[in-house]
Amino acid sequence: MTDQETTSEGTRSAEAWLLGAAAGAVILALLFGAYQIGFTQGEKGAESGAEQATDSQPPAEPKGEPAPGPGTDLFVASCGSCHLLQSAGTTGAVGPDLDSLAPAADQVLSAIENGGAGSGQMPPNLLSGEEAQQVAAYVASSAGG
Repeated sequence: MTDQETTSEGTRSAEAWLLGAAAGAVILALLFGAYQIGFTQGEKGAESGAEQATDSQPPAEPKGEPAPGPGTDLFVASCGSCHLLQSAGTTGAVGPDLDSLAPAADQVLSAIENGGAGSGQMPPNLLSGEEAQQVAAYVASSAGG
């Protein structure tokens, strides 16, 4: 083999390697671009899906100040972190949605004294005496509206 043949083969090997590396870089760039396009379209789809879901539902009433009355402040302070009650402006999701449940005062009082009737996460005797009665009356008169 002559020096000229060795140089020619070396040049072809280097050219082939560079051509392969360039082709790999182009493929990688195309894959990255496709990923970015898909990711961006996925975000737009999620946003439009959220907008569509919002559009199909009636707008929620703005959360204002809780309705004044005995038991309101006690409910917000002691119960609102777990229970949803629109009139109190609370959005808790651990306990039952009191607007949907619309319990009577005696049911609320029993739940306060005994710790609820569901998952067992509500502690018994959360409130007592007049405070418990005020919250029970407030929930019974406010829930469901």
